[in-house]
Amino acid sequence: SFAFGVGAVLGIAFATGIGLWIAHISGTEATTRHHSWPGFIVRALIAGALLSLGVYKAVNAFRGNPIADVSEPDHRPGKLRTALTRRFPKVMRDMDPAADMSASGRVARAGLAGFAVCGLHPKIFPIAIAAGHQIVQIANPASRAAAIAIFAAISVVPALLPAIIEMINPGAVVGIKKSYERIMAVHGRWITAVLLLGAGAFVAHEAWRALPIR
Repeated sequence: SFAFGVGAVLGIAFATGIGLWIAHISGTEATTRHHSWPGFIVRALIAGALLSLGVYKAVNAFRGNPIADVSEPDHRPGKLRTALTRRFPKVMRDMDPAADMSASGRVARAGLAGFAVCGLHPKIFPIAIAAGHQIVQIANPASRAAAIAIFAAISVVPALLPAIIEMINPGAVVGIKKSYERIMAVHGRWITAVLLLGAGAFVAHEAWRALPIR
């Protein structure tokens, strides 16, 4: 659990760092002139990615499409996973939770899983990038520090909470995980869609305000 949490924190930091880097190279820091074409294009691309994912999730939720259960015997992996399995069979085999590995191997696998799930997941990656991009544009040092602290708490606490709960009450995480999965199986797509559309609308509004020809 702790290895997964550490990997998740590193993954979130990685995605947020990309947002900070994008803001820097595009000249959208708080100390620079905001109304430039690079700044507008970066905001528009981030907003487009967030809104596209949000609409996709909302459409699937409206249609009632079932969420794939990887534990089902007839589950067919997606094209990306199939391609990765074909190209990196040993790595993908080691990443299988059912694979028999040493203790150090399981720790490394949990850390990599946390990094991938919380740092590279297509639903989280653009949000973390957008957060990093927006943080750079806060001019007041105190406000910027507060924004970093709030975002860190919101993103890091869920990643580390299971490990803390497991340490205090061993075995409790299993029941919490099952309850969470039941809720997300019913409402997960709508929750994700609302979060993505809200973040996308905010970044789109910022892009409109930064349009150079306005």
